[in-house]
Amino acid sequence: MPYISFIYPEALWLLIVPIGMVALALLAPRRLSPFRFWGSLIVRTLVAVSLIFAFAGIQLVRPVDRLTTVFLLDGSDSMPASTRAQAEAFIRAALQEMPADDQAAIIVFGDNALVERAPDSDRRLGRITSIPIANRTNIESAIQLGMALFPADAQKRLVLLSDGGENSGRAIDAARLAASRGIPIDIVDLTLVDADAEALVASVEAPNSVRDGQEALIVATVESNVAQPATVRLIDDTGVVAERALELSPGATRVEFVVPVEGSGFRRYRVQVEAARDGRVQNNEAAALIKVQGPPRVLLIARNAADARPLATALVAADMVAEVISPEAAPRSLADLSAYDALVLVNTPARTLPIGLMQAIPGYVRDLGRGLLMIGGEDSFGVGGYGRTAVEEALPVYMDVRNREMRPDLAIVFVIDKSGSMDACHCADPDRNAPITSSSDRKIDIAKDAIAQATALLSLQDTVGVVTFDGAAFPTFAATRGATVEQVMDAVAGVEPRGPTNIRAGLLRAEEMLQQVDARIKHMILLTDGWGSGGDQLDIASRLREQGITLTVVAAGSGSANYLQQLAAEGGGRYYPAADMADVPQIFVQETITTIGNYIVEQPFVPVRYGSSPILAGISTIPPLYGYNGSTLKDTAQLLLATEDQQPILATWQFGLGRSAAWLSDAKGKWARDWIAWDGFPRFAAQLIEDLTPRGGQDVRAEVTVAGGETIVRLATAASQNDLTVTATLIGGDGSRREVRLTQVAPNQYQARLESPVPGTYLVQIAGARGDRVVIQETAGMVVPYSSEYRSAQANPGLLAELANTTKGRFVTEPAEVFTRLNQVFSAQEIAFPLLLLALILLPIDIALRRLMVRRSDFGPLGTLAGRLRPAGAAPVAPDPVLGRLRAARDQARRQMAGERTPLPPAPPPAPPSAPPPAAAAEGDEALARLRAAKERARKRITGEGDE
Repeated sequence: MPYISFIYPEALWLLIVPIGMVALALLAPRRLSPFRFWGSLIVRTLVAVSLIFAFAGIQLVRPVDRLTTVFLLDGSDSMPASTRAQAEAFIRAALQEMPADDQAAIIVFGDNALVERAPDSDRRLGRITSIPIANRTNIESAIQLGMALFPADAQKRLVLLSDGGENSGRAIDAARLAASRGIPIDIVDLTLVDADAEALVASVEAPNSVRDGQEALIVATVESNVAQPATVRLIDDTGVVAERALELSPGATRVEFVVPVEGSGFRRYRVQVEAARDGRVQNNEAAALIKVQGPPRVLLIARNAADARPLATALVAADMVAEVISPEAAPRSLADLSAYDALVLVNTPARTLPIGLMQAIPGYVRDLGRGLLMIGGEDSFGVGGYGRTAVEEALPVYMDVRNREMRPDLAIVFVIDKSGSMDACHCADPDRNAPITSSSDRKIDIAKDAIAQATALLSLQDTVGVVTFDGAAFPTFAATRGATVEQVMDAVAGVEPRGPTNIRAGLLRAEEMLQQVDARIKHMILLTDGWGSGGDQLDIASRLREQGITLTVVAAGSGSANYLQQLAAEGGGRYYPAADMADVPQIFVQETITTIGNYIVEQPFVPVRYGSSPILAGISTIPPLYGYNGSTLKDTAQLLLATEDQQPILATWQFGLGRSAAWLSDAKGKWARDWIAWDGFPRFAAQLIEDLTPRGGQDVRAEVTVAGGETIVRLATAASQNDLTVTATLIGGDGSRREVRLTQVAPNQYQARLESPVPGTYLVQIAGARGDRVVIQETAGMVVPYSSEYRSAQANPGLLAELANTTKGRFVTEPAEVFTRLNQVFSAQEIAFPLLLLALILLPIDIALRRLMVRRSDFGPLGTLAGRLRPAGAAPVAPDPVLGRLRAARDQARRQMAGERTPLPPAPPPAPPSAPPPAAAAEGDEALARLRAAKERARKRITGEGDE
């Protein structure tokens, strides 16, 4: 039965107000007729009660018979295909039994949850297409999403079809929330009774670190649920190290390998199992990282190996391992780079480094505590294109001279091909056989955008000009100092591609423009596909270089002419083959940054000491240098060597856990020829690298254990290292970082437990600090081989039972059971608005009953017609003499107010025998007397006003 309830029942105390109002009306004198009195009292009471009920949040509560069932289908990898098919068959059979008014929804979940079907009364089940992340099972997310799907006016039930193998989230927390809302969770247990044969590598244990030449014990735990033969292999980066043929027993089998470990850095060892009968291949391999402690290992990256040879020779003489490689062979990930204690970039341009290496360098220094050194030269620092890159972030200097008085002014002219070939949106050679690029804009429009982005980098002291050419050359924007981006864009906006290509004319016009400019650095950037008449223009490039004007060439499209690279080399600039025109704006930006930072000073000088450091310990005399790269020292960096005007030559700083240094001169026989021949150079080089490499000799031991879905990080320190703030940073191969705080669990023992991250190789950098100072530092390796989703003991029937008990659910086996009715559920609908509307309607009725006096004559013709329609036999109503006299008195008063004087009508004759009783007559006479008195007072008032 429906009933009424209130959201704020305490507001019902306000009903005292209408009760008091009724009592007051009954006790007070009544001036209205009975009909008007009682009508007004009833209406006014209804208005007051309606307002109070609305304020109290009145609701109409009705029983609900419709049921909405949400199926939560486990779509993780722990569900074999056969089990998944059984679950879908259960849902299909249940939908066939669904009553007509009920609804059903379906959610498929793994590590995330997806809505396969919103609540609907359709009994058909099509093909389930939702594909969640399947390497984990997160029942909590499925329950939360299921509760969000329920409509408000229906009974609610969740049906979980799973084995309960939760390895992400906390389903029991979501179940408690469901229980608080009265939503039961029924369980369809998908736990496998007769599982397929399964073999897996449960774990690989290895020492965190060993010394070079020592043997390491590697222990693998192999699990199988049946007795079967298997082959277990130990594999390192070079191939198979050892292989064992075993007879696995049901349960866990321990397999030990003893291997010699050589070298330095991290070594990765993998253990594989190959069994005769196996259900999954995802869990057949696990791995461990061993840190090999040897001599400091230094990686030198040099485009020209001869530039790095003197430094490498000096490091080898200091008992360090120095490895010289080209940029193309450089490591591309943080894990590979972590094998080295220090990284040295020797006169190598930024554009030649792998993108992965550029992105890994900040984390290599900041998070792993390793060292970074950049050596100067013609292709290093600003001229090498390192401005505004990740490498600049880690170094102690900026790549350009930021002191405007010291930085040379720049004049740059963009020479842009606007021939008909620049109208195409795809790169094309003369045969139009080049592949289509990703850019859909015209080449000329991309060039305009590139000019705008490059101009935005210039300062007010720089000069910019634009020359465009087709069959002839045009000074589209004259060389202007301090020009704005808007000015340049307004000038090039109307440039349209047409005509042939005359590169020579464009270069000559740009040369003429730069000859009229007074600037220390003069540079051209030529954008063209190179196809046109006039030859290779090498003579012009050579003449420009003699005048101190450099020329960089950007080849517009993969179909560009081959001689353009030679043209850039002859012009002393750089060559950029832009196979995809969409790369041109970034090329212009990078080239402009490189040119701005192209501050190379070539003059003899002797460096001056500006600070003390272990790098310069034992060094008394310093040889002269003959050149350096211009730069700007960062605020917190330490300046060790500089010119007489304090331009940095050697600077270091702390970057996170690691250190970096900048040597602004070179390390070959040009600027540093006296240093290379100096007998103190090996000592200087060794002390420089030692200052950058991680500090050794710490009595600490780190251990990282991956146990299923949980990872445990432990740190043991020396006796004096208590009450430290210890933080472990997990660094993934993609550069991702995750910090975890370790808690001290015993003297000199720190530990943290966390949910295992996604499968992959991780470096764990552990740092212990006292205050703001890092006092201990250790690096460990960790491998998460596969998700715990693929372990054989994945099912958790106990969790399923707890979910059902918490929410008063049940285990169901018959599909029709999921639509059986629950305890009676009610739906509440607030009806405050209708009551407010009722009060609004009744309010004018109450006013009319109390204030409005209506006669038949007020209705005009309708009132006359109503009188005529009176029944013929009806007796006429005798006029009320009292009312007659009252009306006459009223009319007399109106006339007197208007200035008229009319005598009162004569007194009526004595009442006949049928007149009203004496009491009524007396009452009428009394009323008449009051009217006369009022009239007399009005007359006197009027007369008095007239006299005045």
